[in-house]
Amino acid sequence: MLVLLVNVAAALFMAGFIWTMQLVHYPLLDRVGEDAFAAYERDHSRLFFLVAGPGVLTTLVSGVLLLFFRPAQVPLWAALLGLALLAVIAVSTALFQAPQHGILGGGFDRGAYEFLLRTNWIRTAAWSAYGLLGLWMVWQTAP
Repeated sequence: MLVLLVNVAAALFMAGFIWTMQLVHYPLLDRVGEDAFAAYERDHSRLFFLVAGPGVLTTLVSGVLLLFFRPAQVPLWAALLGLALLAVIAVSTALFQAPQHGILGGGFDRGAYEFLLRTNWIRTAAWSAYGLLGLWMVWQTAP
């Protein structure tokens, strides 16, 4: 049960974090100003991992552990679905968001910015689904 609770806590943390990025942080990027933007984006990319890194790592490790250490009431398919959602997040990050941050690291680019805003909904939806799946798994353990 401890592995499940750690996983759900990390998943809900990341869901809240990605919603903050989607609705607050990313929409404000175009207001930074061209002169300061490249440095701002580089700092964002570096500092982002101080917050997201532990959450992602905890979710990934506990998600894998759920395959082997999950309450009897939680079906294997639920743990596998969780890992599939983490794979969607990883692929989306690698193919869509990370390259845009690379472009933005050289200075503000309207196309990269708008692409980032649109494609980050993939991660927002996947983290949200992962958090809800975790809550559902906890609910399955209720007497």
